[in-house]
Amino acid sequence: MKFLGLNDFQFKDQRVLLRLDLNAPIKDGKVSNDERLVRSLPTINHILKNEGRLIVISHLGRPKENGEFQPDFSLFPVVKRLEHLLSRPINLITDINNIPSIERGEMIVLENVRFLEGEKSNDPGLSKKLANIADIFVMDAFATSHRAHSSTAGVIEFSEKACAGFLLEEEVSALSKLTLENKDKSLAVLGGAKISTKLNLINSLCDKMDTVILGGGIANTCLLAQGFSVGRSLVEDSMLKEALELSKKSNVIVPRTVVTAKMQEHEGSIKHIDQIEEDESIFDIAPDSFKELQDLFDAASTILWNGPMGLFEESAFAGGTNQVAKMIVSSKGFSVAGGGDTISAASKAGVLNELDYVSTAGGAFLEFIEGRKLPSLEALELKLAK
Repeated sequence: MKFLGLNDFQFKDQRVLLRLDLNAPIKDGKVSNDERLVRSLPTINHILKNEGRLIVISHLGRPKENGEFQPDFSLFPVVKRLEHLLSRPINLITDINNIPSIERGEMIVLENVRFLEGEKSNDPGLSKKLANIADIFVMDAFATSHRAHSSTAGVIEFSEKACAGFLLEEEVSALSKLTLENKDKSLAVLGGAKISTKLNLINSLCDKMDTVILGGGIANTCLLAQGFSVGRSLVEDSMLKEALELSKKSNVIVPRTVVTAKMQEHEGSIKHIDQIEEDESIFDIAPDSFKELQDLFDAASTILWNGPMGLFEESAFAGGTNQVAKMIVSSKGFSVAGGGDTISAASKAGVLNELDYVSTAGGAFLEFIEGRKLPSLEALELKLAK
């Protein structure tokens, strides 16, 4: 996968439109996790250092796409955090049709791009308007690269010059190591609530990787499909047929020892899956289930981690996720983690900085690993070809 990068352009005196993913969680009017902002700083600093006139665009949440300002989805808290990280004042501009002049080495941020009508439908008119704002378009929002929106894919088509930012290049490079033709000693650990959202990914990974270990609600549904009583556990009844077919694959492992409780506020009990009572729920995979798989982790050349093994937010049910996290970072294999819950779980387990690579993306991460074409990356490749 090849496309132009920041080092292929001179930015001095150029107006640069930079698409970032600054979709950070906001709590009490402040950014509560600035990971995506911090990871965007190298690209921002490169353009400013090279005296570009920088215009940043991003989305935040899912506002109504009606052309109107919506305070609950304003990028104001994000801009305040960026001001702190960059040690400089930043103007937040609300009118895309009235962008002020920008000095060399200075930047502004446009208000939430999802306020604009036509953004999510990839309207050519909006795409052209965005392209005409600047001399160069830089795509550095890998986490939104799977969306064919005006500010991600459409604008590339109509921009005279377009390239990838440092973060997008970093993501593609790291994740490409997981799409291996040689799957020898590769391991995937997949959790999360719903098997329906990850079925294609799991099936794809079963073909690409040596071993796939399942946890969370995904494992619950597989256990129910195999005929085990899972009590009141979180499952997807509509996915039992698919879950059974998945469970039969020779390289899929569904742990057989779990942590149950009658309510999530209660202390958990470690039980074998044939001992679960009707009024109990599975809230975690027992840590010892993973210790039995130690050899797989030790021998792994590549490890993919996506999704917690249980209700990791509750300390009583974080053991399985914590155990997996520690075994992954203890392995000599190249480890990649992705997805919001996975990052939160790794942080809570104290291993976030020990993983070889942490993706900022969720959906784009999964689709790339699955082998799907991502619209923004295709657009960048096409721009290079032209």
